[in-house]
Amino acid sequence: MQDRRINRLKERLLAQADEVPVIRHLVEDNPRGDDMLGEVCRAAVLLHPSASFEQSLTLARTMAYIVFIDDYLEEDHPELDLGDYRRVCQNFLLWHNRDLSQMPLVHATVARKIEDQFREDEVPEEWTAMRRLVWEKSIWTMLQENHWLKHHERVTLDAYLANGMYSSSFPIVQVSILAFSYQDVSQELKNRIFGHICQAARVVRLANDLRTHEREAAQGRFNSVDLIFSGPSDRTLESAREAVHHLMEEEFEQLKKAIARERRTGITQSFLSHLIDSTQVLLDFYEVPRQGRPDRLLKAG
Repeated sequence: MQDRRINRLKERLLAQADEVPVIRHLVEDNPRGDDMLGEVCRAAVLLHPSASFEQSLTLARTMAYIVFIDDYLEEDHPELDLGDYRRVCQNFLLWHNRDLSQMPLVHATVARKIEDQFREDEVPEEWTAMRRLVWEKSIWTMLQENHWLKHHERVTLDAYLANGMYSSSFPIVQVSILAFSYQDVSQELKNRIFGHICQAARVVRLANDLRTHEREAAQGRFNSVDLIFSGPSDRTLESAREAVHHLMEEEFEQLKKAIARERRTGITQSFLSHLIDSTQVLLDFYEVPRQGRPDRLLKAG
């Protein structure tokens, strides 16, 4: 059943003539793998297995855009940094009444499709502000990583993870799923749930770092593995990877405990369970094996 949905999602996305430049990027010459489109569609199904086909299509399209923007900033234009934030947002988002006719065609397509999703997903408009916010935060944090690289800055692990939970773009996907599922949620409850999403995003960031470290190192970039490896102790690269793995597991345990303490209501019970499940799905997706808890766990610092 899942395989059929994945193939249908791929076929639908490949059939969208106006999205060809974005989708082609995922199937041709992508540094992330040979079939990134298939990976995106598989992740969409795995992350929200109870979604309707149209909701899965939204998630797959959303992740395709994330990959496209990430590669645009990381691969094509690493010179862009925080000083270019407004211009980049105006290139990819309908930001401050941006005129689509003044944007490069592929960027205008992404901006229009993102806005169309906000209107067409049958999600109450009250969620639109939060959905826009996580897109903006994602772009800001991608540019922050470019800034660190451009200016040869090394930061603390805490600062890197605070930034990285947004640059992972996990909050974009989870806020979309939350919006699909829940309509009448108070702002206070949204804020609490978003805190759990951010904790889960730290786990995902660490898992992603383990998977992508070799590729990023070849590009001259750094992630949590390098920050630990370059610390004051006599670490090997392998021990640094193990330390990141242990930290990831500790963060995941903290997420589970925080959710266990959450005062649950009917409208949040299933989402909080989903959040744990989907975090584990991504650990499996990134092929990060489980390990026993170590005697000492590295603390971010």
